[in-house]
Amino acid sequence: MSQPISFRRFYREVFLPEHRHPLNVALHVGGTLAGLGWLGACALAPGWWKLAALLFPLVHGAPGLIGHRLLERSADVGDARWRRTDFSPWWFIAANHRLTFDRLLRRADPAG
Repeated sequence: MSQPISFRRFYREVFLPEHRHPLNVALHVGGTLAGLGWLGACALAPGWWKLAALLFPLVHGAPGLIGHRLLERSADVGDARWRRTDFSPWWFIAANHRLTFDRLLRRADPAG
């Protein structure tokens, strides 16, 4: 993993520069909301928790991965972003949710 930096700095200097294309951002936001909705729907049907656990990464993450594959490719990072080791995967997940929160609130400074 990279040298330790704060989450705020990671969000501004690593995550946001890789998420500039509006449609890619929309796919990330849509995937995050769909994933959270999926969990909520499965919570209402408790017998489905195994299916929910299996499909959650697909429902939650696939739209963003598709966005990177089609709209914001990076030769440095590659398309298999779930295998990145330069930062904690939890930071990418948290940053994705932060991006969603920022866009839904239409924050002027998304890293603020």
